[in-house]
Amino acid sequence: MNRVTGQKDPIIKLLRELVNEDGRRRNKLFFAEGEELVRRAFDYGGKVESVLFTDKYTQTPEAQNLLDRAVAAGADVYQSTEGLLAKILDAKPTPECLAIVERKVIGLTDVFAGENPLIQMVESCENADNLGMLLRSTDAAGINGVVLTGDTTDPFSRRVVRGSRGAVFTVPMCIHPSSAKAIDAAHEHRLQVIGTSANTDTLYTSVDFTKPTLIIVGNEHTGISGTVREMADSVVRIPMMGKINSLNIAVAASVVMYEAVRQRA
Repeated sequence: MNRVTGQKDPIIKLLRELVNEDGRRRNKLFFAEGEELVRRAFDYGGKVESVLFTDKYTQTPEAQNLLDRAVAAGADVYQSTEGLLAKILDAKPTPECLAIVERKVIGLTDVFAGENPLIQMVESCENADNLGMLLRSTDAAGINGVVLTGDTTDPFSRRVVRGSRGAVFTVPMCIHPSSAKAIDAAHEHRLQVIGTSANTDTLYTSVDFTKPTLIIVGNEHTGISGTVREMADSVVRIPMMGKINSLNIAVAASVVMYEAVRQRA
């Protein structure tokens, strides 16, 4: 186990970079914090480059188990003071351990490949907590992949990773700036494209989701873009009986995904 000597230690410099999206993209890495997420990184195929334990945590049986797994995976292991980690992460409480993991994304061709795929697309999601919850739902529903378009928040940010409860390790993700190109690629792979909106007359239950399908949810405030609305094969709504006429996008995506799961079952 390598002892971290201070803020100039290379692993601390790297961790400081990974706090920011530019640093995560540049290094092609991100970090997952807390014992549960570190274990899930190992369990679900995350390529763990390094693990970092606080001094107190190293004395626990759980730390020994993770140490054994790190060694078996060829990952570097570091020990640091809690105070040093607190300065870098600005997190309360300070995580007792964290893993630095490869930032893995796939291309449009790969995400739409496979037999009868069911794919979730998220356009311009701004809220990290919403995206984390949505990714959890995609894992639960057995979705084949996720496409993130527009200026959707970084799925490898601290809040999304934590909110996803490890779905960032289990669900293949494609990040692409253009919704139009993503839809074009879906059509080329013979997927039907289903947008969601409160402003349509077509109910989500009227769609045949047993076909290869791309489901799209839009921005929390403005919904799907005009481009998506024009290019989609159908735009559907979820009935809402109250006065607010608004659903959290993670909830809306979950409702439609599980209708697809129900039909496919």
